[in-house]
Amino acid sequence: MMQPTLRYYVISSRRSETKDSNAASGNWAALDLGSNSFHLLLVAPAGGSFVTRERLKEKVQLLSGFRDGQITAGAQARGLACLARFAQRLSPLPAERLLVMGTFALRQADNAMSFARAAEEVLNAPVQVISGEYEAQLIYAAVAHQVGRSSLSRLVLDIGGGSTEVAVGSGTSAELSLSVNVGCVAFKDRYFAAGDHALGYRDAKAAALDAMRKQLAESGFPAEHHSWRDQAVYGTSGTLESIQTVLNANGWSRGQITREALSRLEAAIVDEHWVIDAGLPGLAPDRTDIFPSGVAILSACFEALDIEQCEYVDVSLLQGIICEHVVTANEADLREDSVQQLAERFDVEPTQAARVSRCALALFDESVAWWQDDSYRDLLRWAAQLHELGVHISARHYHRHGAYIVKHAELPGFNEEQQGLLALLIRGHRRSMPGLAFRAFDPDIAQQLLRLVALLRLAVILERSHHDEDSPQVSLQVQGNRLELDCGPGWLAAHPL
Repeated sequence: MMQPTLRYYVISSRRSETKDSNAASGNWAALDLGSNSFHLLLVAPAGGSFVTRERLKEKVQLLSGFRDGQITAGAQARGLACLARFAQRLSPLPAERLLVMGTFALRQADNAMSFARAAEEVLNAPVQVISGEYEAQLIYAAVAHQVGRSSLSRLVLDIGGGSTEVAVGSGTSAELSLSVNVGCVAFKDRYFAAGDHALGYRDAKAAALDAMRKQLAESGFPAEHHSWRDQAVYGTSGTLESIQTVLNANGWSRGQITREALSRLEAAIVDEHWVIDAGLPGLAPDRTDIFPSGVAILSACFEALDIEQCEYVDVSLLQGIICEHVVTANEADLREDSVQQLAERFDVEPTQAARVSRCALALFDESVAWWQDDSYRDLLRWAAQLHELGVHISARHYHRHGAYIVKHAELPGFNEEQQGLLALLIRGHRRSMPGLAFRAFDPDIAQQLLRLVALLRLAVILERSHHDEDSPQVSLQVQGNRLELDCGPGWLAAHPL
């Protein structure tokens, strides 16, 4: 078989925004040859976005043992063996739909060319080695695609095996980006090889902080972007995920990585001498070796950029690569597109969804005194559009099936918390009320959610006929937590179901 011509180069700026005109006609795959792990994402275009078909990940640690500009023979062997396994899954894809990108380890290595050539022979597709700044731009694009529209500036952090990427923007594209040569695998080898986590941690954090501050100064980052206290900060990568999971498992934070919780974790490592190698609550066994260095780097980022809290987003460079080639919808339509695609995928009856949505929104507008802001209106509308989602699985307990799907589905534009709220409304729209689930929220939010469930329940009942001519003209009066509903003379008597 003829081997592909090597196309190995470093991209230092944003690539063309032009999308493949045939993007919607088949699957795409993105492959990240990272310094710690190799990641594979296989997707299918859907509407203006995409749905994930498969995700694969293997810990390779291409950077482990790196010295004198050389990736070790053992690391190369691990990487090529991993790619040979991935190649089996990728064999049906044409080369132009397999997007392979190398990051820090291949940027730094003098022998990167030989590894890239061998990787291309295994994959039968070109390998691109991208600059750190471009990597940061792609990661930012992935986060913007996932969290949706924002008119405010946001900061995105990604801590990799060899470098840390930082990007700032307010739309779908980063306005500022930089890459700092601090990463959890490189720092593991440099500061934690002796096994003294407390001493290694202090040295690693000092080095990371010095590098961050120096890079920020040299990169020309405007002064207003040197402090992110009380502003939107998002983090990606396995490092951020593992830190948040450990913080949550130990009860030090809930949902976000806060400065206070991170300080508590630092104290456990440095002062309490946690034996991390023996395993921590919430920490995956394959991350124990690089966990302390990852914490040190994130803490340095918090200090250098004056961050108060950071929200983990489950995306990566891979989604950014796919976004650049496949995504066509703008961020303003992303959540609507996600809801529409999910409804179509599970054959939700569109006319009934529209009836219930119309009725629920009429009830919402009649109860305006209840609501703190209009964001609850969108949440109610989406729940109404998806309330029959679970019927596709089974009409029995379909509200439970629908809630499970929404909670665990891939919904670009929605974060984990928003999907949880949407799932709760769908779960509560019929049969028994999930009372315990509401107790997980602050009392004010729980009250708002209970009110939304009440309106959704009413809308489903009032549109029980599944027929436009039977839709009532409702009026609603609110007195405290009491509702008085008027459906017009004789309507209830004529609709006993």
